[in-house]
Amino acid sequence: MKKTLILLVIIVIAFGSCDDGFEEINVNPTKPTQLEPKLKLTYAQLATNGKDGIRYLFGNLIYGHSVVQYISTLWADGVYYTENDSRTSQLFDFMYPTTVKTVVDLVNQLENAEDGPTREVDLAIAKVQKVLIFSRLTDSYGDIPYSEAGKGFIEGTFFPKYDAQQEIYADMLSNLEQAASVLNNGGSSSYGSNDIFFNGDVAKWNKFANSLMLRLAMRMVKVDPSGAQSWATKAINGGVMTSNDDIVYIKYDAIAAKWDIQGNPFIQSIATRANTQVRLAAPFVDAMKNTGDPRLEIWSSLSNGSTDPADQMGMPPGFGTTDVGSLPNTDIHAYSMPNIAVVGTGDNRSNYNQPFILQSYAEVEFMLAEAAELWGLAGGDVQGHYETAVKAAMQHLSLLNNTTPITDTQVNDYLSANPFNASNALEMIGNQYWIAVFPNAVEGWQNWKRTGYPALVPVDSDRGVTGGVIPRRYPYTNAEKLNNAAAVEAASAQMGGDLLTTRMWWDVN
Repeated sequence: MKKTLILLVIIVIAFGSCDDGFEEINVNPTKPTQLEPKLKLTYAQLATNGKDGIRYLFGNLIYGHSVVQYISTLWADGVYYTENDSRTSQLFDFMYPTTVKTVVDLVNQLENAEDGPTREVDLAIAKVQKVLIFSRLTDSYGDIPYSEAGKGFIEGTFFPKYDAQQEIYADMLSNLEQAASVLNNGGSSSYGSNDIFFNGDVAKWNKFANSLMLRLAMRMVKVDPSGAQSWATKAINGGVMTSNDDIVYIKYDAIAAKWDIQGNPFIQSIATRANTQVRLAAPFVDAMKNTGDPRLEIWSSLSNGSTDPADQMGMPPGFGTTDVGSLPNTDIHAYSMPNIAVVGTGDNRSNYNQPFILQSYAEVEFMLAEAAELWGLAGGDVQGHYETAVKAAMQHLSLLNNTTPITDTQVNDYLSANPFNASNALEMIGNQYWIAVFPNAVEGWQNWKRTGYPALVPVDSDRGVTGGVIPRRYPYTNAEKLNNAAAVEAASAQMGGDLLTTRMWWDVN
């Protein structure tokens, strides 16, 4: 026993004397303790639009595209205004554990990194990316976790509070202003080709920061007109996009299988549906068909392959639960997206690498036209910015694979046949904005809520839970109600409800 005790004392003393540097000795030199910022940026950018097609299908195609009447089906919840958590929760339940966590960690890493030649610019870019991600979330749900979001590992905050949307907007705009002030000075970034938006081009990031600031400013037009004007002025003076070369879009790969984050999620979600299930909605088709819009031939083709505008016919929203004239179901043609022969037939792998636009130059020009109309900004040239926007929206479709570009002559003919009417400026801008952002349903829905254009006719269906009111937001998710109940309850009270029809801070009549 005495020998054993002596041996134990010796061991304790030996380990005690070797304690210095113990953690360093036991670090695996082949395993990184922190990912490089450029790798985090790539993932955050890819995941801004959803992890894959299945998430996009349930969270955007079935709800967002349906609500704002881009597409119509006989089964999608968004068409009939039914509430289905497995659909409306997708954006929230995917983004927070992945996209939000990644971009918050990226910003934190750069804020605490040693100064270097690219740190300040890298941080500014990360902040712009963070605003893009959170703006999509708050505009879809309203009050959301923001100041404490994504900090489970960083600070041990596993049940974040829900911040008021007004406070979120104030912080997002402040971050964009700070980022733009850095990016405006030039410099270089370490992201390089890992930056799938701009390949590390600082000048383009500066334009994006200001263009995103303009988008957020215009969201506030009805709730805070003076604030909206002030921020819009800052954005315009800072320098927004000036051509289609500045468009923010995700460049996807030609993946070999469905449900891959590297493939276009919109195309993936279309590819999983039978050709009788997903069709372009009648309001969207008619808006182009009735004005001779050359984009109709790009966005729509029948199951027999015809792209003749005279043959095109959209599916009335709500068809299947209410009579739509004498139109039988068999007469409603199946539609395809660009270069997909038939919607949902096969994997359509060759088209998974279609790009997806997150903010376009056309959007910016439409907002400049509106700012000119409301406040005399942007030179006060409402018609000039409107016509530039229409041209940009038509011609940026040349980014799509195997698409014949729309010519200047076609654009001019369209504008001549559909001349700008100054007395109806805001409606014309809103209607064209809606067409221009397709298939980015998140933005199409938000801008429709803000402006009321186009004048969509609600679906009258006994399946719905909104009383015939077009949904304004996604309800909070069942997972959050279970795991973060106190925060959700407080947010619901703060929002004034947790319904599909509950209006968020900036969404006022």
